[in-house]
Formats: sequence, C-alpha cells, structure tokens
Amino acid sequence: MEKESIDLKVMWHIDAVLHIFAVTIVTSVNQEGKINAAPYSLVLPFCSSPKNPQILLIVNKNWHTAKNIEATREFVLNYPKADQLSDIVKTSRFYDSETNELDYTHYTTISSKKVCPPRIVECYQHIECRVNKIIKPSQAQINFIADVLDVSLDKELYKIPRADCIKKANPPIYLGADEHMDHIFGKLTNISPVAIDLKVDK
Repeated sequence: MEKESIDLKVMWHIDAVLHIFAVTIVTSVNQEGKINAAPYSLVLPFCSSPKNPQILLIVNKNWHTAKNIEATREFVLNYPKADQLSDIVKTSRFYDSETNELDYTHYTTISSKKVCPPRIVECYQHIECRVNKIIKPSQAQINFIADVLDVSLDKELYKIPRADCIKKANPPIYLGADEHMDHIFGKLTNISPVAIDLKVDK
C-alpha cells in the first residue's frame, strides 16, 4: 500500500490524524463561583502511579474553561453517555462568562467530594482534579497537569465485569472533524474481551 505524507495545519490533531478520543464535559467555576461546562476530548492519564495519579487536560487558553482553571486550579471531568449527544453539543456553545451552559441541557449537578466545581449527575464517571503544573506550549494552548483527587462512578458499574460496564456506560467517542469542520461522534457497539498470552514459545 502506497503511503503519502500530509501537511499539518492548526487543527491537525482532529482533521488530519485519524485518532479516537474520549468525550468529557469539564465543569469549572470562576472566582465568584459561577459554573462553566464545556466538552473536551484532549484528556489523557499523565501519571499511572496510584501513589501519584495525574491527568493531562489540553485547552485553548482563551476559553472560559482555561481561565477558570488557571484562576481556581480545580476542575471535574464528567464522562457522558452516547445517548446524551444533544446535551453534550449544547455545552460547546459560546455563551458569555456569566452563563452556566448546563442550564440549557437536561443535566443536573451534585457537589463534588474534593473540589468546588460540581459533578454532573447524568454522567457515569467523574474525576475530580487539582492543578499541579501548567504548561503553555504555544500562544493559544494551555496544558493542565492535575492531581487526581477522587474518581467516582455510578454505583451499579463498580462490581460488574469491565466489558459489561462499558456496555452499560455507553461512552461516546470523538473522531475529529470533517472537511466542513463538522464534528464526528461515534459509539462502541462491539465489546469483545480478548485474552493475550504474553509467553513466547521457544
């Protein structure tokens, strides 16, 4: 199969590279305690040690989420379900800084355990975070390396097999943008545990 290199542009990570991203809704608050909610997919575990669990959140520094987090150093990652796509998209709209995007959705909130920003009840998983380090790799981008303070899931998901947990949670996936900059979402439809034998026969 012949290969061809391509030019990378500003949004290369979502319109040039075929990559699968998780979907989260980040809740944050400003210094007056007003709630902001917005969807983000550039979220990755940064340190896997249980003694020092950390996560990386990548944000445009001009957005309300970035300004809130930089000011308060706290945020919550809420993981929505695929059948909540309409509400996910509603949180992406550009309201003013005084507007709580969740007011335009079916989402409701509960208090977090460790931080000020709330959790979203209808999301199946939540990661409460406090910023440990800030990196600014470009004029537009700000990266938050945050300590994971608490992880909570819907109680019914805790004790079932992982494959069943995934099916029940029904997480959406983000697949980038097309040539019209329309965003493309999908969902997991075929969950198949596969045993891998790491032993090498000699």
